[in-house]
Amino acid sequence: MANPGKKIIDRAKDALGTDEDAQGSASLADGAEGGGGKREAHNKWERYQLPEDMTGKTFLDVGCWEGVNCAEAVRRGATQVVGVDLCTSETLRNNVEEHGFEFVQMDILSEKWLELDTFDIVLCGGVLYHVENVISLLFRLRRVCSETLFLETAVRHIDIDAPALLFHPSDERTRNPSNWWVPNPAAVHDMLRACGFKDVEPTWEKRKGGTGGRLCVKATTTRQESYDRILPRKAESMPLLGGERWSKKDAKNPAQHL
Repeated sequence: MANPGKKIIDRAKDALGTDEDAQGSASLADGAEGGGGKREAHNKWERYQLPEDMTGKTFLDVGCWEGVNCAEAVRRGATQVVGVDLCTSETLRNNVEEHGFEFVQMDILSEKWLELDTFDIVLCGGVLYHVENVISLLFRLRRVCSETLFLETAVRHIDIDAPALLFHPSDERTRNPSNWWVPNPAAVHDMLRACGFKDVEPTWEKRKGGTGGRLCVKATTTRQESYDRILPRKAESMPLLGGERWSKKDAKNPAQHL
């Protein structure tokens, strides 16, 4: 397989280790104290129930932090391993050099994302609630995932069955202004199905105090059978073939306009 995003990987190499303030933790709540009092990321491979054997598989970690899961994918026999994140650290540089995986520094909603190849196994942990447009993120994950996605996120257990995203205002009520949304579990499942995934099932869950918690789900890719959900139109009033807009009152056969 061709080297994914070769140009952007090369441009990102010099950026490794330049951010002296990067803390590098896959999850601060689950981190351990490292040298100098910094939090160090744990390997989440077994917790999220990623494949035991990665022989012959390709792996992408979206929001890789120090790259501990990338290193684990290499140890388990993956043929190609790439980590993506905005943050860098000296620990990340060391892991890249020791284990030989590739790192790309980028915003996943930027055009650079489109240069990436597809990967058999994609892990995206602790990212969903940091993006303004959750659906765009999930469509982008679908684009680079050819087999299985593992998606981990914070969730809220609220007293409604319908899928819902809770908005986090950027004010004194939140400790992190980069947090935008927190879904309930139903939203995680339904949004993945709407964005080209199927067989969504939980692999790990942790309940916290009150309504908070974290959830990891596994989902396989499926073909997008219809683009109706992403077409900005009402079929009855905006025909794909162009022409005058019309209403049901004026059409004896609405299907002919679709």
